[in-house]
Amino acid sequence: MARMRAVSFSLAVAGLACAIAAAAPAPDRVQFPNLNLIDAKGGVQPLKATLGRATVLNFWATWCGPCRIELPELQELYNELGGKGLVTLAINVDSPRPHVDPFLKRNNLSLPVFFLEPEAEATLGIRSLPTTVLLDAEGKVVNVWGGYSPESMREIRAQAEGLVAQPRGRGGK
Repeated sequence: MARMRAVSFSLAVAGLACAIAAAAPAPDRVQFPNLNLIDAKGGVQPLKATLGRATVLNFWATWCGPCRIELPELQELYNELGGKGLVTLAINVDSPRPHVDPFLKRNNLSLPVFFLEPEAEATLGIRSLPTTVLLDAEGKVVNVWGGYSPESMREIRAQAEGLVAQPRGRGGK
């Protein structure tokens, strides 16, 4: 079973801040750290490249049972709202990486999958998988969900739909 590295920055703390920030006006939201993401070919893309659009970040692993349930639902979200501006990124915390491509093919998943650089992985404290983070167009945290439930997927969808309905911010692509 893959293991996650010990981390310093706690998404649990960010989650608490997010719960407060979700009810507050957008300027009070917490900025999500700018991570460098690694694509399947080893190329590096900064997370800030997606700013200007609402973004769903899903941290997952192939061995995670709840992730296996949630990923197809995120694929549907990606299919339905991607054309409206929602960015959906599946960020794998597995090792070894060779297990990921066969998993994606077996499960008919085509949403963008990235990996974290080891130093970036050390900045997040993911306490449960899956962990899903919804960012606004400025890269500020709207909400954080730890684990999977049908209710949390409904919340993710509703909040994402609300964000894509808002005018687009600056930046990003």
